Amino acid sequence: MIYDEQLPVLSKSTLTLQVSDFSNGINTKISQNVLPQNYAVNSYNFSYSSGALRDGLGLRELVVPTTYGTTKSFVTPTGVTKILNVWHFRRYNRTLQKFEPFIVIYTSDGSLYFGVLENSETNFYPINDFTLNANPIGINYRIEDTDCLLLCSPDTNDSFTVWDGVNVPYEYQDAPDITSAVLYAGRLFVTTGGDKSQLWFSDDLDPRNWNVNEFEGGYIELTDERGQLNKLIESNNYLYIIREYGISRMSAWGEQTDFTVRNLYLSTGKIYSNSAVLCGSNIIMLCRDGLYNFDGVEMTKICSNLDGYFDGVDNENAVGAFLDGKYYLACRLNFGDEAIGCELNADYVNNALIEFDINNGEINIMRGVDISVMRAFQTSLFSKLVILLNTGTTNKLYELTRDGKIVGTNTKKVWCSPFSDLGYPSNQKALKHFYINTKKDMFLTISTENKKYRFEIKGSEAITDIPLNIRCKKFSFNVETDEVQCDISNPVIQMYVL
Repeated sequence: MIYDEQLPVLSKSTLTLQVSDFSNGINTKISQNVLPQNYAVNSYNFSYSSGALRDGLGLRELVVPTTYGTTKSFVTPTGVTKILNVWHFRRYNRTLQKFEPFIVIYTSDGSLYFGVLENSETNFYPINDFTLNANPIGINYRIEDTDCLLLCSPDTNDSFTVWDGVNVPYEYQDAPDITSAVLYAGRLFVTTGGDKSQLWFSDDLDPRNWNVNEFEGGYIELTDERGQLNKLIESNNYLYIIREYGISRMSAWGEQTDFTVRNLYLSTGKIYSNSAVLCGSNIIMLCRDGLYNFDGVEMTKICSNLDGYFDGVDNENAVGAFLDGKYYLACRLNFGDEAIGCELNADYVNNALIEFDINNGEINIMRGVDISVMRAFQTSLFSKLVILLNTGTTNKLYELTRDGKIVGTNTKKVWCSPFSDLGYPSNQKALKHFYINTKKDMFLTISTENKKYRFEIKGSEAITDIPLNIRCKKFSFNVETDEVQCDISNPVIQMYVL
């Protein structure tokens, strides 16, 4: 019998998927099926700047240099269970004719302590005969040729307090309940509690005098649609008022009658005021839908590739800081997977730290740590980001590191590729081999539309080849390690498209 019909011929083509460079970082905004494979859809605790996956951010207990070549760690005062705030106070000692840098802490029992930075003393000393009922704002200011730390509490039962670094703090009863404060044009300007519609200012050159009259202190009320007055930032000879849904600007040179307020930006979403930080000449802040850069006139969306992380989370407790050309944001992110680190604690507030380099746009994310306060410290000997925690060990001071550890424990480091059909939606893929360079042990997870496959890979100086033999239409791959000094590069998946 002879068949005239043409029989179908099974054909296949070889396809090689290679990620030669991880430095593109993360993109949570674009649909995974059209996203290039050299972007991560989820990643944390890795650094990508070299193009390989290496140790990301970490934390350790604060260590400060006392001289070049020697360091010390401060001893937590006996009985202190939680440190709620920290400040850098610089006082000029006229006897020694030099600046003395102090570190000042506020604790959960309302007490204040100070430590000296540039000597070998490791103890904190109590600022005696003085307590506060609420977590204050601290500002360095010079009053009558004496450097002072101004402590402004939002509790109406507390007084406006001045500490000169030597004597018992002295209090002034007439100040409002202060929620944010900044020195501008020789006056102390503050936002207040209550309905948060008033901008108060002290007397010229005297932040202790809050008498309301034409020649001393006073206040301005703002009640437009931009909402509450939450934070103040001085920049480029203007005072910027960060409000609940917008930004206003004040110029306040000369007499009170010359003060002017101009409304600038009206937001479509809530501004998380404690995230707003002056970074060079611009202000970076977190809004409900992501990060923005404000140049004094216009607001521009930045870091849009992180937008997916902000979906469905409340960032009312987000806090920002700026140090060495990098904006830091401690916040809550939606990673969409199982809990790790501080997330295992039911009462955690924040779970991540974002580091954004304003010069080159590089982003690093540390996950699994609940940060409450970040303070930039810069002295003649060091530049550090000093950190306090909401959960975990809360009576310690910490600093940011780049060793892939959180207080001695290796972080879980993850990089996830897009879940994609690679542009062949109707074709089966036969995944044959996975090749990778890794000097430390790691895990590989291949996820398909039907199943997940997990492989343990041992670190090696040579290229590692993992046979796969997996069939699917769509897939993604994840690399994961909890090792430090990791160096993962050039993953390649060899497959047939059927």
